[in-house]
Amino acid sequence: MLHTDDLYLGGLALLRGGELVGVDVRGTNGRRIAIFRIVGPQVGQAEADYYRGTTSVDLQLLKLQVRRLKDRAFQALREEERRTDAGEQGGDRAYQESERPGRGRR
Repeated sequence: MLHTDDLYLGGLALLRGGELVGVDVRGTNGRRIAIFRIVGPQVGQAEADYYRGTTSVDLQLLKLQVRRLKDRAFQALREEERRTDAGEQGGDRAYQESERPGRGRR
């Protein structure tokens, strides 16, 4: 299994037959990054070739895979942000009762 935040390495692994099985969001101090989890029989060799610089690819196909990873990364970041926002707002809501517009007295 390959864990990476590198879009181009991830794209190469996908081109070599890897499968994107998940995207994790990590980080501290407000900076969040997406970590891609990719599995497949050739992902180890793809990583070795990537760091050695001994590979060539069809750039159009690589571009499509990089775009796919970017889309999934932003989707995961937005979902995590929504979960975080919902968790912060999900506390005691007693204060909202007084803020709701009522029917007023007649």
